[in-house]
Amino acid sequence: MNTPTSTFSFTLNGQPVTVADLAPTTTLLEWLRTTGRTGSKCGCAEGDCGACSVALVDRDGSGHPTYRTINSCIALLPMFAGREVVTVEGLAHGPELHPVQAAMVEDYGSQCGYCTPGFTVSLFEAYYRRDCAGADRINDQLCGNLCRCTGYRAIRDAALKVLARREGGTPSPSAPPTGPDCGFPLADPFAARLQAPLAAPAAFAYAAPGGSFHRPASLAALFALLAAHPDARLVAGATEVGVELNKKQRKFPLLVSTEAVPELTRLVRTDTGWSIGAAVPLTAIEERVAPEHPSLGRMLRVFASRQIRNRATLGGNLGTASPIGDSAPVLLSLDASLVLASAHGERTAPLADFFTGYRKTLLQPGELIREIVVPHAAVPAGVARRTGFTKVSHRQELDISIVAAAFRLDTDASGVVVEARLAYGGVAERPRRALRAEAALVGRTLAESAVAVADILGTEFAPIDDARSSAAYRRALVLSLWERFASGTTSEAHEAPAAYTYQGAWPLADATRQLRHESAAGHVTGRALYVDDTAQRRQMLDVWPVLSPHARARLTRRDAAVARRQPGVHAVLLAEDIPGQNNVGISRHDEPLLACDEVLYHGQIVALV
Repeated sequence: MNTPTSTFSFTLNGQPVTVADLAPTTTLLEWLRTTGRTGSKCGCAEGDCGACSVALVDRDGSGHPTYRTINSCIALLPMFAGREVVTVEGLAHGPELHPVQAAMVEDYGSQCGYCTPGFTVSLFEAYYRRDCAGADRINDQLCGNLCRCTGYRAIRDAALKVLARREGGTPSPSAPPTGPDCGFPLADPFAARLQAPLAAPAAFAYAAPGGSFHRPASLAALFALLAAHPDARLVAGATEVGVELNKKQRKFPLLVSTEAVPELTRLVRTDTGWSIGAAVPLTAIEERVAPEHPSLGRMLRVFASRQIRNRATLGGNLGTASPIGDSAPVLLSLDASLVLASAHGERTAPLADFFTGYRKTLLQPGELIREIVVPHAAVPAGVARRTGFTKVSHRQELDISIVAAAFRLDTDASGVVVEARLAYGGVAERPRRALRAEAALVGRTLAESAVAVADILGTEFAPIDDARSSAAYRRALVLSLWERFASGTTSEAHEAPAAYTYQGAWPLADATRQLRHESAAGHVTGRALYVDDTAQRRQMLDVWPVLSPHARARLTRRDAAVARRQPGVHAVLLAEDIPGQNNVGISRHDEPLLACDEVLYHGQIVALV
């Protein structure tokens, strides 16, 4: 095991930077903003809005250097030791805007500008993705970025324009209007960087107040760490750990990263199938494995967002054993298996046997998922295969499923079912196959088995009511999603690719409409400063509100003595500390700033720390 250090370095916008004595759970976004690099914004702190997007120099599914947009709000700072990060401030070349920045300016792609740096960095990744062209790919690239004021038409126009320019063409139906010169230097430094070698993450250990972070470079070293620290938390892309830190205030005294372990990061095509390391990012799987397995590709297309998929892993998604995890149903339908490893050896288990209950798996203490094995899609001569995946959720992207269903149907020349797989998430305590329905299908045509299968699917699962849906709705979806697949029904919402073309701004009929947004260049470069950006450049205190857990209550005692003695606490303010009226009501003075004698609603502020 490496001896932990209290400092580490990484490359930011082409320049080395050093981090010292910061808690290992500090996020990249926190560090960027507190060091004055405020172009990246904090919107949601859980990877949902994309305002914090930055680009990481990483490897694609074939091992070649590429840019990956990630959510810096849930990315832990020590993960980037020895690595290369690009933020919105690093895209322009002096006064020359990067082509994606210029396109956003020309097509009025910003209004308030708060989300614009994130959109710009996402388009930066798209610009260097040769597979990113056309409306559907643009939608996928940008689905992790939210905008509330500009409107997406202007932003997608900018995307269409810059990707067409990249290819030497112009977006249809008309040529774009003349705008700022986007003549980036002929020797594009970002393109040149992708031609240079990229070293794999090296072994690394870091310790500072608040905990330690270890990045072993072999499976043996990882198991040694787990043996010495059984309570350590494994972390791959931190898409879940980051949310737990930000939203649940979880503590992780010791984190062990899987990113540098070759046995966990390999993606290999064998004679019998695909061996996918548990720490391989989902985007790499999308690039390599999804072309052979369309249902897997469909699942990945609606799995969170591009930024999340660039960091999330199959091992992490399966290891949580969530009954509504997106990957489990489709992998169950493909007869995937898992290689489970520990310091004492390895064993292989079908995925169908891996989940043993609600949030429970076969994993023993000290054991982890080493790889996921997905068989090839080959079928015997005379057999036709059809697969499908549908996720029902409140919104199509960046949402938790209500029900997810994956199907695989092998039929002979006469339409008789040879093999069937019907797998569901969200309808039981764990992801499960509909075994009785599968048995009823085999040996019969779909028409012959329709009634029997419908009866079985109506009773095979026992879903529950929760915040996302009712049990009755989930039960109805079990059958309707199967019937939809069996009949070959498709819908514009689920299957049809996006279709739009470049529209451009309104006709430039007068001089005022030829003006660009005066702050647009500041928005796309991160130079525009907002109130919180200015605050980050000054020594300021953080405020933590103490909220009432009750909707209606009397306050009989408030004692802040212990809180005031805690390290780092400058003050605890109560109602009596307000030098004036304890009221913020405008016309009627009936709204106390801090609760004093009684609580009037749930979440009312009682004190400020």
